[in-house]
Amino acid sequence: MNRLADSEGQDLRGEDLKLDLSGREILTGIDIEVEAGTSLVLTGPSGAGKTVLLLVLAGRIAPTQGRVLIGGRPIEAISGGHKMDIGLILDREGLVGGLTAAETVALPLQARGLPRREIGDLVERGLSAVGLALAADRLVDRLSGGQRQRVGVARALAGSPSVLMADEPVAELDPDSRDRVLALILDRRHTAVLASNDPTVAAACDRVLELRAGTVVGART
Repeated sequence: MNRLADSEGQDLRGEDLKLDLSGREILTGIDIEVEAGTSLVLTGPSGAGKTVLLLVLAGRIAPTQGRVLIGGRPIEAISGGHKMDIGLILDREGLVGGLTAAETVALPLQARGLPRREIGDLVERGLSAVGLALAADRLVDRLSGGQRQRVGVARALAGSPSVLMADEPVAELDPDSRDRVLALILDRRHTAVLASNDPTVAAACDRVLELRAGTVVGART
């Protein structure tokens, strides 16, 4: 099985998303819709707004205008353990120093209040899924960049999110690990939105949305 636990994807929709920061227009009124169980990749040059849009869709940044809906519900109305329905994989991993790989993957599961034994099983399955079963007790600080990236993927998937956001999730991986991780991210049991300029990632996704200066300038399927 690719997934750590069963889940079901949900529709994701962004309506008229605009973001102004320090008097600068970062997003210019973007409409975006991703059907449940499908994948979309955001492409564009550096500074196009890919990562910012991803963070807005994940509920990490509030838009100046517009709204994000997941499964028809405004993202701000999603609270408590249900926030784990939104998984986020960051380009720079966003891992907590001083924790082992296993402790890192366990964090979202502990936040859900799952029993210790169940957490242990899911952590083991998660690290095995990304090829890091033997690194469970190693500190993330001591892992290579590619290994840390895979730990970040395992952590994001551990809570079995219905919607998964990923920023350059395979940038530092070798070909075998890239194939393994991309298959996990694009599993149809969740909805996936990726930010990447990697042509192999774009080819693997259902749809491509191209951004420039915070505006959608092209789309293809």
